[in-house]
Amino acid sequence: MTRRPTILLLCGLLAMLAPAQAQVSDNAELASIHHEDQQARADAANIDWSVVYREDAARRARVLVLMREGALRTAADHYHAAMVFQHGKGLEDIRIAHALSTLASTLDPDEIRYRWLVAASWDRIMTTQLQPQWFGTQFHGDEAGLFLYPMADGAVDDAERVRMGVPPLAETQAKIGEMAAAMGQQVHPDPPTIEQLRQERRPGETSAP
Repeated sequence: MTRRPTILLLCGLLAMLAPAQAQVSDNAELASIHHEDQQARADAANIDWSVVYREDAARRARVLVLMREGALRTAADHYHAAMVFQHGKGLEDIRIAHALSTLASTLDPDEIRYRWLVAASWDRIMTTQLQPQWFGTQFHGDEAGLFLYPMADGAVDDAERVRMGVPPLAETQAKIGEMAAAMGQQVHPDPPTIEQLRQERRPGETSAP
């Protein structure tokens, strides 16, 4: 499919959804699935990823069914579905998350959570392809500790980060220790470069979302 038909399809979808915003309530099942997704990650230091991955897959499968049924009608519906796919394992899942969060943000431009997820899903698209992230939303870890995934120099500035609901880069870097402690980890003493990460991992593989 070429770029132009894709844009036209998106515009048509938005035109169809926009009038429904004032008439339709948020989908309760999608809200519940999103809540389950967040609760599964609430105790960061004691997550059994083998269990969470299995539950994540079931949630994504159910959201796909709801998407096919046309259940996503409001900005919140798209955001809830996007967050479920943001926690997917592969590039296709993350691209769906980015598309859905972009729709959510377009339908409700004032909601900062939706803009944040646009930025975070873009960063995951980058990191999944072993490219530096832009906004600074993605942290990875290994045996040596937690680290901020390498950044793309000059891709965006702090003003754009703040507009998208992401803290300035220095603020994010200052909170790595706090995040590591919450996850029961230490801060990586010598974070790997993007070149080192490329040597260790093939494109398309992801760490724990």
